[in-house]
Amino acid sequence: MEIIGFAAGPLQTNCYLVTGVAADPEAGAGAPARPCIVIDPGMGAAARVRELCAEHGLAPEAVLLTHGHIDHTRDSTEVQREHGAPVRINAHDRFMVANPVIGAGLNLGAMFNVAAMDPPEDPGDLPDGAELALAGLTVRVSHAPGHSPGSVMLRVADGAEEVLFTGDVLFAGSIGRTDLPASDPAAMLASLRDRVLPLPDGLPILPGHGPGSTIGAERAGNPFLAQVR
Repeated sequence: MEIIGFAAGPLQTNCYLVTGVAADPEAGAGAPARPCIVIDPGMGAAARVRELCAEHGLAPEAVLLTHGHIDHTRDSTEVQREHGAPVRINAHDRFMVANPVIGAGLNLGAMFNVAAMDPPEDPGDLPDGAELALAGLTVRVSHAPGHSPGSVMLRVADGAEEVLFTGDVLFAGSIGRTDLPASDPAAMLASLRDRVLPLPDGLPILPGHGPGSTIGAERAGNPFLAQVR
């Protein structure tokens, strides 16, 4: 599995390009691009996605959004239009991309001019329990509401290794905020208890903000997980 991540925008949101198709070292410049998935292309991410695709010979097959907040979705429409990649988001957060002002809230909406943002065309669902075959990968969806109603975690495997993209559910040493419009603190605690704690210690996590970690490290040291053990 090849994972290319970078932080974008004023909130330094992590965007990831992921593929399970290995590069052919003998392929020339005319070799076909390898399919990849793009996770959370937020504010200012599209240009870097374009550069990385050209640099690594990648072509987005799908855009997967862990939730509907603007710092994770802002450039999803641009990536969709440039690469013809369908956008998917859990149905409970679709209202945020359909009406970005609602998804951003009034303060952020005014600050980042979300009224000028075009929503992605015909976004598909990321329902709980779905298993998607994309870009040489298996992507399993785990609905984990709390930070937002439709927050999901994406467990991605290529047959040799796997990683969990946690969005704003779980960070290294912390969790996503639950004081935002449509957040639910009780639902977040339930998600941590029922969706995060049962996971194996060795599973790496790549969150929506900040550095990566493992489930084991968070089980041992994350104070929010200690609350639900």
